[in-house]
Amino acid sequence: MRNFVSFCSVILTLFLTFSTNSLFAKEWKVNEESSSVRFIYSLEGASFRGRFRNFSADINFDPSNPEDGSINGIVKIESSRSSSAEHDEYLMEEDWFNPKEFPESTFKSERIEISDNDKYLAYGQLNLAGVDQPITMEFEFDVTNEKAQFSGYFMIKRLLFGVGWDTTNWIADEVDVQIKLELE
Repeated sequence: MRNFVSFCSVILTLFLTFSTNSLFAKEWKVNEESSSVRFIYSLEGASFRGRFRNFSADINFDPSNPEDGSINGIVKIESSRSSSAEHDEYLMEEDWFNPKEFPESTFKSERIEISDNDKYLAYGQLNLAGVDQPITMEFEFDVTNEKAQFSGYFMIKRLLFGVGWDTTNWIADEVDVQIKLELE
């Protein structure tokens, strides 16, 4: 009888450990040196790229339970660099990013689900230049051993955030954001 009770205890412990581990998303740490947050914009029909050099993310995610996950990201606005020094000066002005008043841009997910094309969708709020707007970020999440690759994408309309001049004939309203993170 004692062996049977011990056996049941071991089985129960293993079951609870497995069940508990699958209920909670894993907290991932960003390897900043091999990660990037980039943006692509169009000026007079030509595409320009930029990136944020200083960013962080809190990602709690398990691909088998996406609904239990969360994604929170922060970029430091002053760390923005584009392919043009002139554009960089404009981006730091009050009409654009205005980092003196709004030093950070943040994203906070509200829910995550799997999409029809086997990618994930993170629905949340993006705060840019002091304005919150809902966005949907599509992302892929690939786990190998104890590391993961996160590739996300979303598009914003800069005028909804009050960023830039009130014209779209010179600079497009749409800005693509691409996030590639190596996670440990």
